[in-house]
Amino acid sequence: MSTSMGQFQSGAEYKFDADAALLRRYRVSRDRSAFEELFRRYQGSIFALVHRMVGDEDAYDLTQEVFLRVIRSVDTFRGDSSFRTWLYTIARHVCYNHCRDLKRKRSYETERDYDSDGDDDSLRDIPDPYLNVEKIAEQKELQRTAVKVLASLNEEQRMLIALRDFEGMSYEEIGQIMDLSSPNVKSKLHRARMAFKKAFEPYMSILDDYFQE
Repeated sequence: MSTSMGQFQSGAEYKFDADAALLRRYRVSRDRSAFEELFRRYQGSIFALVHRMVGDEDAYDLTQEVFLRVIRSVDTFRGDSSFRTWLYTIARHVCYNHCRDLKRKRSYETERDYDSDGDDDSLRDIPDPYLNVEKIAEQKELQRTAVKVLASLNEEQRMLIALRDFEGMSYEEIGQIMDLSSPNVKSKLHRARMAFKKAFEPYMSILDDYFQE
C-alpha cells in the first residue's frame, strides 16, 4: 500500500515528518499558520543558498519568489521526495532562470556597446577549495573574497558547492535536487572544488595569514 508524503517506510520504524504534516494542513485547509511555519523553518537557508547563487542585489526578491512558487504549485506536489528536497529543487530552478536572464541581458548590453572600452570581467567560471570552503566563508576578512570567487563559478558549480559544503546535504539528496546520479554529483563537485581552488590561488596569502594567527 502506498503512503502519503513519505511518512511510512516498509520494514522501518514510523518516523513523524513535521514538514509533511504542515504541508498537508496547508493543502487541505489552506491553514496559513502551517505555511508560515514552513517559511520560518526554511527562509534562512533558502536565502543563504540564493545569496550564494546571485549575490546581494536580488537575493531577497528571489527568496520570496521561491516561496511564492511553492504556494502556486503546492497542489501538484506528490510527495515523491521530502518537502526540503522539493523546496531546494524549486530554489535551484529560480536561481538558474535568474542567472540565464542576467546572461542574456549582459549579452545584449555587450552587443549594444561592443565598440566601447569595457573592462567588466565580473562573471566567469570558477570554484571552491575542498578542505576549507565553509571555513573560509565564515571568516569576515575572507568572506568577500570567497564570495567573489564563488560567484565566478557557473550556476551548476555554485549550486553543488552550496548544497554540499554549506547546506551539508547528502549526495543522494543533491542528486534529487539537481537531477543527477550520485556518482555524477561526486564527480562534478570534485571538479567544482578544484576550479574554486585554482581561482582562489591569487588570494592564498590572505589565507596563509589567517591560519598563522
